Amino acid sequence: MQKKSEFMTTGFNKRISNVLLFFRFLTGLFLLLMPGAAIFGQQALIEARSSVDTSRITIGDRINYTISLEYKEGMRIERPGEGLNLGQFEIKSYEFKEPVHKNGRVIEEYHFNISVFDTGHYYIPPYPVAYFRSDTSRQFEVIEAPAIPIEVLSLLHGEEKPELKDIKPPLEIPFPWKFWIWMTVVLILVLIAAYLAYRLWQKHREKGYLFVPPKPVRPIHEIIAEKMAALFAEQLPEQGRFKEFYSRLSDLIREYLAGRYFFPALEMTTSEIAKILPAHLSDFELQNFVLLFLQEADLVKFAKMQPETATANRHLQPARDLIEKTKIVFEPVPQETENK
Repeated sequence: MQKKSEFMTTGFNKRISNVLLFFRFLTGLFLLLMPGAAIFGQQALIEARSSVDTSRITIGDRINYTISLEYKEGMRIERPGEGLNLGQFEIKSYEFKEPVHKNGRVIEEYHFNISVFDTGHYYIPPYPVAYFRSDTSRQFEVIEAPAIPIEVLSLLHGEEKPELKDIKPPLEIPFPWKFWIWMTVVLILVLIAAYLAYRLWQKHREKGYLFVPPKPVRPIHEIIAEKMAALFAEQLPEQGRFKEFYSRLSDLIREYLAGRYFFPALEMTTSEIAKILPAHLSDFELQNFVLLFLQEADLVKFAKMQPETATANRHLQPARDLIEKTKIVFEPVPQETENK
């Protein structure tokens, strides 16, 4: 009886142990499957991921840095502005892809081309993204894409890495003899040029010219006498060209009066000349000739009067007399000799 009782007790214990093992198995299986069921049953509202094409570069190399966002439709995302800060990394260019809609979810990607110009270990900082749960929501929340470690190597490393050497002592700067010699030569040349310029200016003040003396100014009576001789030689009255003859001769007489007596006879009318001529020309006959001829010339030029050839030619000699009798004669000044 005692052996039978022990056998029954051992069998009962084995059954209890098997039941406990079965319940433990079910509990472990439940715990294992519960997270997956939760994931498949309810997907996250928004997810943010970050990635790079390489995490190890040399100075100056560029990294393609990507931010991926996946969120439920109907949410509003605030895109980053131009003042985005990625720590030690400089943004060379960026591109925001258009959102893609798929199965009630929206996928956005932000691409950045970045670089850094110093060696060491760096982290692209966490990328914050502000979002609103709906278009009408005014309260925003923030999610961050994870930080990414980056290692920046020197262009020279290993056997090529240069050995650091002590600082060289300061060099002595030699005295620039050539420079100061040339400066002295230039200064001497400038002084010589200034002296020559002063002498030329002084000569110009004393003599009125520098190298070639100017040609002497011809007296007005010589100039007008030559022009009158050329006019008379054309014999315009014999050709019936009275208006041209009177016009040219009256201009010559006016030009002579202006150059001889220094009043603007070329710009004055005949009546204006008649008022001031006696104050300059004392010879009554010459006054009478000048005024009568100028009046007759006005009639020919403006009133279309047609004189006779003999009438026109009678003015030739008085015109010559006007110049000969009133011209200024320049006589040489006798030089005084010193008696020693």
